[in-house]
Amino acid sequence: MRKTVIPVLLAISLSAYAQDTKKADTAKTTKIEEVVVTSLGIKRQARSLTYSSQQIGGDELTEVKTPNLLNSINGKVSNVQINKTNGGVGGSVRITMRGDKSTRNSQPLYVIDGVPIVNNTGITGTGGPNVDYFSGMPDTGDVLSTINPEDIESINFLKGASAAALYGSQGSNGAVLIVTKKGVAGRSSIAFSSSITFDGVYNLPKLQNSYLQSTPYNAVTGATGTYDSWGAKGASKDYVKNFFDTGITRINSLSFQAGNEKTTNFFSLGSTNNTGVIPTSTFDQYNINYRNSSKFLDDKLTLDANIMASLQNSKNRLTPGSYFSPISNLYWLPRGIDFDQFSGDNYTYFNNTRFLPAQNWWAIRPDGGFEDSETQNPYWILNKNPVTTKNKNFYGSASLSYALNSWLTAKLRGNYNYYNSDTQRDIYAFSNNTVSGINGKLSKNTIEKTTTYSDFILAGSPKISDNLSFDFTVGTSISDLKYTITNIENNRLFTANLFTLNNLAWNGEGNGYKIDTPHRQDQSVFASANFGYKRLLYLDLTYRVDWSSTLSKAPKNNFDYYSAGLNSILSDVFKLPEAINFWKVRASYATVGNALDPTSTNPQPIFNGGIITGSYSSAPVDIVNFPQFAYLFPKPEMNKTFEAGTEFRLFNNRLSFDFTYYNSNVSNQYLKNVSTGGSIYGTNLAGIDISAGKIQNTGFESSLSYKVLDSKKFGWTVAVNASANKNKIKEVFPVGFYTGSGDVKPFFLTGGGYNGIKVGGSFGDIYGTAFLRDAQGRIVVTAEGVPQLAADRQTFLGNPNPKFMLGFNNTFNIGKVNINFLIDGKFGGKVLGITQALNDKKGVSQVSADARDNGGVSIANAAYANGTAYTGKTDARAYYDVVGGSGGINEAYMYNATNVRLRQASISYQFSINGKYFKDATLSLIGTNLFFLYNKAPFDPEQVSGVNPGGVGVDILGMPVTRSIGFSVKANF
Repeated sequence: MRKTVIPVLLAISLSAYAQDTKKADTAKTTKIEEVVVTSLGIKRQARSLTYSSQQIGGDELTEVKTPNLLNSINGKVSNVQINKTNGGVGGSVRITMRGDKSTRNSQPLYVIDGVPIVNNTGITGTGGPNVDYFSGMPDTGDVLSTINPEDIESINFLKGASAAALYGSQGSNGAVLIVTKKGVAGRSSIAFSSSITFDGVYNLPKLQNSYLQSTPYNAVTGATGTYDSWGAKGASKDYVKNFFDTGITRINSLSFQAGNEKTTNFFSLGSTNNTGVIPTSTFDQYNINYRNSSKFLDDKLTLDANIMASLQNSKNRLTPGSYFSPISNLYWLPRGIDFDQFSGDNYTYFNNTRFLPAQNWWAIRPDGGFEDSETQNPYWILNKNPVTTKNKNFYGSASLSYALNSWLTAKLRGNYNYYNSDTQRDIYAFSNNTVSGINGKLSKNTIEKTTTYSDFILAGSPKISDNLSFDFTVGTSISDLKYTITNIENNRLFTANLFTLNNLAWNGEGNGYKIDTPHRQDQSVFASANFGYKRLLYLDLTYRVDWSSTLSKAPKNNFDYYSAGLNSILSDVFKLPEAINFWKVRASYATVGNALDPTSTNPQPIFNGGIITGSYSSAPVDIVNFPQFAYLFPKPEMNKTFEAGTEFRLFNNRLSFDFTYYNSNVSNQYLKNVSTGGSIYGTNLAGIDISAGKIQNTGFESSLSYKVLDSKKFGWTVAVNASANKNKIKEVFPVGFYTGSGDVKPFFLTGGGYNGIKVGGSFGDIYGTAFLRDAQGRIVVTAEGVPQLAADRQTFLGNPNPKFMLGFNNTFNIGKVNINFLIDGKFGGKVLGITQALNDKKGVSQVSADARDNGGVSIANAAYANGTAYTGKTDARAYYDVVGGSGGINEAYMYNATNVRLRQASISYQFSINGKYFKDATLSLIGTNLFFLYNKAPFDPEQVSGVNPGGVGVDILGMPVTRSIGFSVKANF
């Protein structure tokens, strides 16, 4: 890594003389002369931008508040796909703009007040739980979930490479620019807001209660019976619906702001408190924020400083999979068993032999063993396998700006971010021995992250002439990211149920103590130039060079990239009909690099309990001994993007329309742990990391806003966002990498074993098991009519990503009454429902009962092996024994992912007080995720387990869908 000071590269940039205006209040750039914040905090007039930019104001985030501010954006910004995780309130958010682009991480860069921060995603161990049956830890939340939405002034989405080019490799996937509130000169005010919402579960799996356990449980003898519900017809109580609580979420915020011509201050406090729909689950967050802006030395020197801090504590966030899932044990409870004997305080009893609390559950045999490795009492899991997460986040930034003369300004900026996440699961003795030791087990994951960033910028706008404007920006930056990631698994406790580190024995099996300390530093120089001619024509140019420590052992440790954009204000060039107030066309091309993860080119040994395991953090192809493979050595991704678009304002600016077409190609994908399966040029390669492959995204995005009615007494505004993205895998492995059969097997993405990439397919394609079919495409059945499994266990089944996204927002103003509702639709795609498959095999699903009632399962388009058509009915249990379950036929559980929902709605009334101290108040009825207008999947297709590249579109015992309805009040003093 270079240690010398990087020289400032002389170059040029422009912003067209702009004045600050109020924040944008809708999800688009509405005003021709409006100022928007772009890369590096540079303020630009919207008319001068040569790329797509969409901005929403803080009011849009707080109209119907959610604990993670990004969840409030869903459906409001074109071509931004947001997936919430199983974590529930305060959980992480997976966000992609213009499709998935990287096998490592497609999440955008987040920027607060012009200075980048790093969200805790993309580094191994920070992406949350995978989609699998045996996850032990929940989603822990992310940095964005710690920010108080009431502190946000506006958010600008730079979706293309051109817009984010100045941020370098961190901005390859786009950037989300967050501007926080600051005080206003000449005004002092106090604002208070409070909301309470009630969260209820709906759209639960459809379960049966009319067929009982095959071999009944005998409470007297302790005989457990069978772990299924394929028994005789009967009646059983529905215990599922009454298990879930009504969740309550309280969000409060209090802010103070004051200022004069020399200094302004903004201070806020916030709290979020939730009791979840899962019994015993809680979430508590507390925020503090302070921002000061001051001017010195005849207003030539400006200081802008900001501090944000938060504490989060959560308990019993739902973990995907079955081992620690209370809902799986509830769904699968054999029908006929009286759950009331085991619920509430009956989940435990005192064991007089060990003098410890013991688990009370039907599946525990008299010898203490369990009927099944995946079963426990749901209340035992919640109380005696509890999982807690404690997050701490501190963010501090400062910016010094000095006006050297009337046209040249020097800026020195920096930030520091500390984030700590500590998750621990305490597994008590008498838990299922699959997950516990004789005295219990402790699982503990911690993530400690520190990020520092600083840059020096010269920004100038020398006057060339009245017709030609010219602004430039040159600068240098350095960013440093350090992680300490610790994973502890220990089932050898000295004293039972004492979950402290000094109570752990480290000899023997069942122990794991891993510490990973990735460290990354990037140094950069950058420049941009913008020319404007008569405010009719604008030209943007950017150039940047990055030196990254992630390339320390690569043949070249730096890379450069550039962008160029052009726009023309045609409404000023040509005389157009009066109905057209503004018309702009724009086009841009950009190349942006994306550096690797730490140690990708410099493998480090992996330690477990202080012992070298023989494994390494990475395995780059050995180019010393095999120089012929130098072209495969890990290198930065390269994103090459072209976009073109247009903007219209019509009918006295009542109608605005924005349309963008884009085409991006990202090459040099990082493929980890690759084996050739044969030989390449006579050499066998196994378990290596390479750079290869190309992912293409093409599509369009558009936004339209129309003030249908605009008067003091009645107003109606309609906003529509529409977008479509087509993702295609152009390349995966180089030609000749696989001998003979070519590129035959998919490369599976981190996050689960279902999503992969393959040439000709799309990012995140779901691969799995399928029906055996004959040459005519008919399902082949046995003599008993039971379907058979195809030999290929990696059959393409579908892609979970929507082909088209639509947001339809309506706002009505009737005097002091405001009504707003947002309908959000995702169209196309296929998702995989493993939960349904598991329920079917256990015989607890309603479809399994219906099949029994109907005398069996009718299989459409089926035939015997000899070609004779099969028209009979297959025994329900025989059918679901093969098709359902974890090892069944995934193809049978693929569902249409199209879903349309009422995303949010609110009705508010404003009281104008205009007293000496009390100005006004607004009372609102609010709701989020209210109901589906259309959804064929038995779960929410949007929900994911973690924020990994893979794991999308697969449901394994995920959180049930919830709706929130409540009230909010805002008061200004």
